[in-house]
Amino acid sequence: MNTPGKFIVIEGIEGCGKGTQTKLLSDFLLQKYEVIVKKYPEYGFPIGDLIDQWLHKKFELNVQSQVLLFLADFMKDKELLENSLESGKIVIADRYFAGTLIYQHINGFDCKKTLELFKTFNLKKPDLVIYIRISPEESFKRKVKQKGINDLDRHEKDKKFLDSLYQKYEEFSKNNVFCDWEVIDGEKPIEAVFNEMLKVINKRLGI
Repeated sequence: MNTPGKFIVIEGIEGCGKGTQTKLLSDFLLQKYEVIVKKYPEYGFPIGDLIDQWLHKKFELNVQSQVLLFLADFMKDKELLENSLESGKIVIADRYFAGTLIYQHINGFDCKKTLELFKTFNLKKPDLVIYIRISPEESFKRKVKQKGINDLDRHEKDKKFLDSLYQKYEEFSKNNVFCDWEVIDGEKPIEAVFNEMLKVINKRLGI
């Protein structure tokens, strides 16, 4: 019988380095484990592409529709995640439900209602969320450098939203809202962030 796998989610505000650290972590763990990597929103698929169009203001959605759209992106992978974890694989997600909980709370949707939907749909809860902390100012600077000011989405260009996002990530991580959190300083060099992440994962999950 296989030992159940572990579900690790990497979170943080725009530009914190989630994608880079997800790639480094998955490459490292692949030396010893079977690894499944997911990224949400999952662009290149119908639901993720709808989210991308909304983020770039191709159309508008009320907050209830936003919540359901993001949840649908997770729901499409429900069986994949369950089967992967049951068979002992490590699942790493670049963002997941905790991020949606925060983003949609800022947009005006009650956290308790979002958590009720999570339970209703019986989605998988992560074993650990790693929050890579950077300041709103650093976030904006990195995204402008990466994409250029004209290609930023509705959240990346909104400094007030980034400030609110930062405060909510701080609050949620401090109080372990939804699941267990660990905080890492994302303004350190990439290698230092990665090494700290490995220490946290080893300490908390034994891998």
